[in-house]
Amino acid sequence: MEPNRRTMITSAGVVGTVAAVGLTSACGSDSGQSGAGSSESAPADATVKASDVPVGSGTVIDEAYVVTQPKEGEFYAFSSVCTHQGCQVRTVTEDKITCPCHSSQFSTTTGEVLGGPATEPLPKYSVAESGGTLTISGK
Repeated sequence: MEPNRRTMITSAGVVGTVAAVGLTSACGSDSGQSGAGSSESAPADATVKASDVPVGSGTVIDEAYVVTQPKEGEFYAFSSVCTHQGCQVRTVTEDKITCPCHSSQFSTTTGEVLGGPATEPLPKYSVAESGGTLTISGK
């Protein structure tokens, strides 16, 4: 017995609805990428030699922090994870930290967004210097 026209149309409608629901669910998921710093716990404390942080630039340490020294003796630390989609920031100049994925830019002294697509600043952490060693506290 061959299916009639009504059965074919009804079956196609059900299959199409199930497929659309599946696609909507997959596309609607944020998976926690945007605003990466909002619900993650702070990284463990880290240390770096002050001499390893170039003046007018910065460095990423332990894949958790970016430490900057825009001017001699001024140290700042931020999360090295871009708040846009969680990429690791890499490029640091005297006045900005740049994410390689979508070119978001952040201030080297405040972590504030200088240019999007990121809309949230990089989380800022404390830096203490003692005997030429910097200790970055994620707490």
